[in-house]
Amino acid sequence: MPFDLQRYESSGYGVVRSAVPADLLAAMGAWLASGEAAALQCNPEEQARDLVYEKDLSDAGRNGISVSELGDAIFILGDLCRYAPQFSALLRLPALVHACILALGSTKLVAHFMNATTKHPRFGRAIGWHRDFPNGYLSGTDSRFLRVMVCLDGMAEHGGATRFLPGSHRVDDGYAIAEKRGGAKHRYAAHHGVAAACAPGDLVLIHPKVIHGGPANTSALPRRNVIVQVGVEGMELVGEQETVTGWSLTL
Repeated sequence: MPFDLQRYESSGYGVVRSAVPADLLAAMGAWLASGEAAALQCNPEEQARDLVYEKDLSDAGRNGISVSELGDAIFILGDLCRYAPQFSALLRLPALVHACILALGSTKLVAHFMNATTKHPRFGRAIGWHRDFPNGYLSGTDSRFLRVMVCLDGMAEHGGATRFLPGSHRVDDGYAIAEKRGGAKHRYAAHHGVAAACAPGDLVLIHPKVIHGGPANTSALPRRNVIVQVGVEGMELVGEQETVTGWSLTL
């Protein structure tokens, strides 16, 4: 299914169905496993920079699962292309590139960062409601960027699918910046809004100002997503740059 630009512009998010070929989708699971193994061999300073362990996060949002049950489960593997450079293939994936061109209105696009986020079975944590612009990791100074979730396992409501407040992106940049500086909290119930349910190989494009979050994964299956932030070439960035920062999206 092609990218629905009208839906993205009206709701603040959009889903591209069956975007990732089966062979690439299968390969990404192996790449992620090798990338995590490589990161675990790094020194503590590098791990602190690029790895977020479940055991180091708050108990809230983990369905009451104790730390003793978590082991070294990784929630986020940052700077993904440093540890698994094969993931750069996503920057040449036709469905992803075409959707980003339409959504951002430019053919001159670059990657900002790429990570893998895993909501593990039973204890994969809830993610609070938030906007991606501005963010404290790597953000544009304006909102000419977006994030793409590449769904390795698909997302179901009981599996911690990301949820959106459609239309909440219709604020100007100044409002979003002031809201962030003021420490505003978006307090909604975990299952508020609309879930972006999707199958393995689908893409979810996320407008930088749409309010979104997600409940915990209470299912018996993992929910692994590769997150790619993409922006218009030449825009000023603030934050931690990665291996992939500045790489062009090409076909």
